[in-house]
Amino acid sequence: MATIYYDLSELFLSAGSKFKYYGIARTVLEVGYELANASVDVRFVIFSPAHDRFFEITPRIGAASANGVLDVNLPAESKPVRLRYSYPNPHALRDALHPLMRRIAKKVSLRRWHRSVREGSVRDVDLEGQILVSLGRPKMMSDYLVALDEAGVRPRFFPLVHDMIPLHEYSHPRQSMFARNFSHDNRIVVEHAEKLLTNSVFTKDEIERFSIAGRMCSLPPVVPVPLAQELRKADEPINLDLPDGPYLLGVGVMTGRKNLECLLKAMRNLDELGRPVPNLILAGAKRKRTVEYVNRPEYASIRDKIQFVLDPNQAELAFLYENALALAIPSYMEGWGLPLGEALWLGTPGIASDVPALREAGGELAEYFDPADPQSLAALIDQLHSSPEDYAILKAKIARGRENLRTWEHVAQDIIRAVSCRPGG
Repeated sequence: MATIYYDLSELFLSAGSKFKYYGIARTVLEVGYELANASVDVRFVIFSPAHDRFFEITPRIGAASANGVLDVNLPAESKPVRLRYSYPNPHALRDALHPLMRRIAKKVSLRRWHRSVREGSVRDVDLEGQILVSLGRPKMMSDYLVALDEAGVRPRFFPLVHDMIPLHEYSHPRQSMFARNFSHDNRIVVEHAEKLLTNSVFTKDEIERFSIAGRMCSLPPVVPVPLAQELRKADEPINLDLPDGPYLLGVGVMTGRKNLECLLKAMRNLDELGRPVPNLILAGAKRKRTVEYVNRPEYASIRDKIQFVLDPNQAELAFLYENALALAIPSYMEGWGLPLGEALWLGTPGIASDVPALREAGGELAEYFDPADPQSLAALIDQLHSSPEDYAILKAKIARGRENLRTWEHVAQDIIRAVSCRPGG
């Protein structure tokens, strides 16, 4: 088959940020690793805003990489200044200043590049008519698609869409602006795509629904490529201070769509009923709103049960999963549900909101509850915490089902098949 050019811009443009271990960036590097080891011709590329073009790079793979999986093999100092290439609506002052700001950003980015990028570590690449696969965020894809249009370069573009969540009312505190930018970026991505890939059947259904409703443009063929449950073991230092006694684990659980509210109300409900209350570890990025919510007076009776673990590395995350009573994921909506799958992969029960994407990720191995009903979650927690027999049965079911869980190799092979088949073929 033709050469696949795999886009690592997400990792390059997010260098040094919290995206190293979570979500979309994790997906990019895990699939990149599997493509590097697949029996197909795969080349790796990054978009450089300093040059308004792509370069081919040689990433470090496996043990040679900084994270044990894959990295772009470029100095963190080369990370460019990022400025949007286009906006959804005109704005007189911004549009007047934007060319100047672009020139300044490019000048700074070029200086960083020339100071840090070793000559010969990147190569020129012409993507005209080539297969370009990207699993990054739409706001990054839209920038380089605008730049490629300006240069008259049109690759065969295969992007993966992770969710339509920003188009729902509860997704972001600055909803209107965020949703407009999101819609704008996705329109550019979709209009350039030969075929759309999605991380779940649910996301495919969402895209098609929004398109029919006129909130998205017309679509090319859409192919679901469900993500993996696999969590690759990492050789990284583990520095954790775990609580005494059983603990629930929440990964990236915040207020709002992630619905921390339901989880804390469930724990308070158990406390009020005089039932045993497990500890709770909240792992992820530091969020001021999350800390403020946890410290509300109504949770004073359970506050000493709650512990934050900020920005755990992949080895620490695996350790947290393996030693947890269960993972709790109370989200109102997800595009897939990496933490749920990862917990199950490591043999830990997952208790999750009964929503479509989490049903896809957890299948018959997870336990489900109504995210609008904290008492239903409390009942599940109580059962797991207080019934060793039921807990052992659930653990055994998860162990038997592990062989049917998806790996990142499965995801990579599905992507290869998707890009190898022409529309209508």
